[in-house]
Amino acid sequence: MKSLSGRCFLSAAAAVLAVAAATQARAAYPDHPIKLIVPFTAAGTVDMVGRALAEKLSAKLGQPVIVDNKAGATGQIGSSEVARADPDGYTLLLMSATVHTVSPNLKQHFPFDPIDGFTPISEVVSFPYVMVVSATSPYKTVADLVAAARAKPNAISYGSFGPGSGPHLISELFALSTGTKLLHVPYKGAAPALTDVMGGQITFFIDSLPSPLGQIRGGKLRPLAVTTLQRSPTVPDVPTMSETIPGFEAIAWLGVAAPPKTPRPIVAKLYQALAEISKDQAYGDKLRAIGLEPVVSASPEAFRTWLIAQKQYWGDVVRKAHIPMID
Repeated sequence: MKSLSGRCFLSAAAAVLAVAAATQARAAYPDHPIKLIVPFTAAGTVDMVGRALAEKLSAKLGQPVIVDNKAGATGQIGSSEVARADPDGYTLLLMSATVHTVSPNLKQHFPFDPIDGFTPISEVVSFPYVMVVSATSPYKTVADLVAAARAKPNAISYGSFGPGSGPHLISELFALSTGTKLLHVPYKGAAPALTDVMGGQITFFIDSLPSPLGQIRGGKLRPLAVTTLQRSPTVPDVPTMSETIPGFEAIAWLGVAAPPKTPRPIVAKLYQALAEISKDQAYGDKLRAIGLEPVVSASPEAFRTWLIAQKQYWGDVVRKAHIPMID
């Protein structure tokens, strides 16, 4: 009996020690380097944000945060890798509006659930799109452009990265909101579209603010409006689209997510670090210089709710504008 009692005691003690060890291991997170997957090529705006964020996360968490560029399929290859990764907090994703709230509305067979296929942690950067015309364009305001488009349907042209891209959807939202018909001219990227705007081959182009900011500051492009509800501190003299078209809004953003089923304590620790980083003055100044605003969601749960709303918002635009599926 004594031997049995001793074995029971030892088993119970071992169980307690195992639980304590597991708890200690969770509390020690992170204890080795973290990988932040950026699903786009190096040297672009998204990559710059990823590297600035990784540097600050490394300092906050006490472990190296290594940026891993996994470009391809408009961000879907890198995102897919995170969706399949172990939920241990050591593989994170820099999310984008295109991959998680826009593109899923345009494909019948998306490679992953854009929201519940991940553990959303927080939005980290928000920035507007901006409507630009040539510096020599006769259109000085959004109202001028709307009047011309109403007078001559399909005479006003705009550029995009192709069907279903952000510039395409936002320009179609502009047409829907103003009751106008525009001519869509797709390009392979921002550079040729901006070149043709400056040369007068197309009337306007709507792109995320960092893209044409250099040409705006250089006087080659005239910004007519930003698409956030508030003016951008980077270009404070540029009005919002909603000042002419009440309620018009289109937000570009980046966020951080982990694989699905990541433990709540790990999510909480990462969220706290991101919240502190959002208030870092040097980090914020670096982002604002190129038109980006550091932000943090109210909570991981609030971020997920907002993602659902954004996905629905762009789904409504796709349906109302009769934009066809692209696969």
